[in-house]
Amino acid sequence: MGGSAGETPKAPLDRSRRRLLVVVAVALVVALLGVLSPLWIRSPQQLAAEAAPPPPTVLTAPVEQRVLRDTVVVRGEVRPMQSVEVTPGVRGEGAAIVTAVKVRPGDRIKAGAVALEVAARPLIVLPGRTPAYRDLKPGAQGKDVAQLQVALRKLGYPTADPAGWFGAGTKDALTRFYADRGYEPLPTTENDQQQVDEAEQQVVAAERAVVDAQDEARELARTPGTTRQQRSAAAKNVTRAQEDLTRARQRLAEVRENTGPMLPQSEYTFLPSFPARVDAMTAAVGSEVVAPLITFAAGELVVRATLTEAQRAVCEPGQTVEIAGDEGLSADGEITSIGHEEPADPAGGNGAPPSGVSLLVTPASRLDAKASGQNVRLTIETASSGGAELVVPVTALYAAADGATYVTKRDAEGREQQVVVVPRLSAQGHVAVTVPDGRLQSGDLVTIGLA
Repeated sequence: MGGSAGETPKAPLDRSRRRLLVVVAVALVVALLGVLSPLWIRSPQQLAAEAAPPPPTVLTAPVEQRVLRDTVVVRGEVRPMQSVEVTPGVRGEGAAIVTAVKVRPGDRIKAGAVALEVAARPLIVLPGRTPAYRDLKPGAQGKDVAQLQVALRKLGYPTADPAGWFGAGTKDALTRFYADRGYEPLPTTENDQQQVDEAEQQVVAAERAVVDAQDEARELARTPGTTRQQRSAAAKNVTRAQEDLTRARQRLAEVRENTGPMLPQSEYTFLPSFPARVDAMTAAVGSEVVAPLITFAAGELVVRATLTEAQRAVCEPGQTVEIAGDEGLSADGEITSIGHEEPADPAGGNGAPPSGVSLLVTPASRLDAKASGQNVRLTIETASSGGAELVVPVTALYAAADGATYVTKRDAEGREQQVVVVPRLSAQGHVAVTVPDGRLQSGDLVTIGLA
């Protein structure tokens, strides 16, 4: 009984201890929160300070010693110096059918060679800069006739005619030229020989008339009793017969001069240089002629491009050009000529060249024929400092109140120094400068801004 009565007060004591422990724990939590609260609680002043940008950083760039160049970059196409399209027709009756093809695209062709046949007639290539524009016939005169004579002479068929006149010597040379290639030259007209025969008959008749008139006059002179009037009439008949003979002989000379072998426009073309190349061809044996039947590439390969008006203002003949294309194409060249403005396609068709000024670039060395038609990049040097000079970014320059131009030189420790410079050529965001006092060297750092 006594033991049970002594154990009863322990329950209130345990409850008091537990309350004390809870109070202590809460106090510790509150204290910890007070210590940690500055980590996530910010005052307005703290927030403003933390949002401010960091101190600015000085941007610098090195001074370089190099050649400064200004360039224009355009796209161009490799083409032959001259492209000549030829579509032979047929003289007289017969269909325009290709009967022989002696070359293929890409082949080189020599002067005097036959490229193909249309209706069994040859197409011959001859050297000359004046384009073929007419039939060259006996009796013709002109620059193209002289060009034909020069071409025949170079090929081994000299003529004895005066330069520019298609005479007997040219006819003979042309006949031999054709014969060596297995052809007969076409006559000037279909009835050439008939005209010659008729003219010769007229001469014979006139000669006989002169003889008859002379015989009659002599007979009258020997006959007694012939009156003066009769003798005068006989003499007049002789004179008239001689005049008729002169005219008949002149007519025969004209017919002979203006008939005979000719060179029809359908059978020849002039190309400015050799060896030329067959650039394209639609000809196939047995097919009808379709224009253009054959295209010749004459002269060395060049590059043609188009400049804008702004580019034209800084480009001029003689400037150096770097040519770069696919498949390792790389060559140097120069601007040969800058042409007139090329209007854009008024219909806005696809593939029309943009409006601008034509540009011709001649490579310094011969390009491979395979490059023909290739699209290339042209880098045109429009200005150069010549030799290596000190070069700084444009943004490093500034003008001071004294009118001089300065850059700010900055060393590794951050010390800055103003240096006077004299700007020269400006290109591609940089400027070549000279330094009067020599306080700026290659490798020095100059200030170009703040970040």
